[in-house]
Formats: sequence, C-alpha cells, structure tokens
Amino acid sequence: MEYCSGAVESLAAQFAMTKVLGHAATAGAARESLIQHFLINHLPEMNSVVSGVIVDAKGKRSKQQDIVLLAGSMPRLRFASGHDLIFQEGAMATFEIKTSIKGKATIGEIGENIRSVRKLTSSSLAGVRFGELSWPHGRILAVVVTYDGAALSTIARWLNAVPETDKPDIYLDLSKGVLLKNEGIFEDVRDDGTQFIVVDGAPLGLARFLTILANIAGIIQTREVKWNEYIG
Repeated sequence: MEYCSGAVESLAAQFAMTKVLGHAATAGAARESLIQHFLINHLPEMNSVVSGVIVDAKGKRSKQQDIVLLAGSMPRLRFASGHDLIFQEGAMATFEIKTSIKGKATIGEIGENIRSVRKLTSSSLAGVRFGELSWPHGRILAVVVTYDGAALSTIARWLNAVPETDKPDIYLDLSKGVLLKNEGIFEDVRDDGTQFIVVDGAPLGLARFLTILANIAGIIQTREVKWNEYIG
C-alpha cells in the first residue's frame, strides 16, 4: 500500500508534466506510454505489453487498442509504427487509456471499443493452464484506466446503463479508486443488485488493480491455435 501510494503520486506528477505538450494527440500518446511502461515494469516478463489491432481466424478485427497484454508464447505481426496485428488467442487483456472521463459520451465510445474485442472468436479453446485459474479460460480482460474522472458512483451508474458487451471488467481512476465487475471473480458477489463494486481511494484501487493483473498475467498457459484457419 505504501508503494502504491507513491506510485499514484509518481503517475500524477508525470501526467502533469505532459500538459506542456499542448497538442492533444501528442499528449494523449505520452499518457498512454506512461501506463504502458508502468505495466511493463510491474507485470511478469513472460508477457508482452503492446499496442495494436486484434484479429481472429474469421477475419474480424477489433478497433485500435491502446494497450494489449499479450501471452509470451504467442506470435504477433510487428510493424515499425508500434501498432501490431495481434492474434485473438494471444490477447490476455486490453486497456483503454483516457485522460479524463466526465461524460456519458466517453463511456459510449469506450463501450464500442470493448465490444469490438468481445465479438472476436477463438479458433480453439484447447490448451493447458497453470496458476490462478479463477479467470475464465479464453476470456480477454477489459480494463479502462483514466487519470481523472467523475465520481466512481456516477461512473458506475453510467456503466450500468450500457449493454453487457460494452461493460469493462475493471475501471481504474488514478485519482479516485477502482470499480470491479460484480460477478464473483474479483471478490465474492454482492447480492445488493450492484453491477460494480466500488473501491474508494487511488492507492487501494491501484493495489487491487495490480493484484488482479498479477493473477491473470501470472497464469502459465499454452493455447491451441488452428493457424490454417488464419490463412484460409
């Protein structure tokens, strides 16, 4: 917790430094890079933290993903731009990075991005896994990270109103805390009708976020991929 408190302060300071860039797209790229490097420094080295588009064997493609956690055993098609083509079977988690979320419209845009990943299908669900296996096999974790946003209770209300396919599994606000989908995976289901569990406080939110990612990224797995389906 002491470490996460310092990490929140460090990320906030680095975020503040990016404000001198002025140009929105340039500043946005810099802020995505901050989170990408933070993940690289805190997740097991057997995985890769990349950016790009996810594709499945049927030719369906996701929207551009800010960050993708890629299983280290899986290949990808790399490009000099840094935006890769990632095979669906190798994607473990996606991260949408936003400077600030203070309106329903942004939630809708994020939902479209999440849905574009969830519509993809695996060529095979066969494989072997070792480690913390509470996370469903073959499912891609959907994460939203923002440096600042509306109150967590307000975000939860907005998320409740979007289709199930558009809901993130984790919503992390680096200034307020985290929302966790209330489905019995991250902690026991709460029978109060809430769709998201609110964890107040940025340091605690970051700590919960990192422990969940450690469990998922720490799974040792090999996935069967029917590569011939990719080439027709």
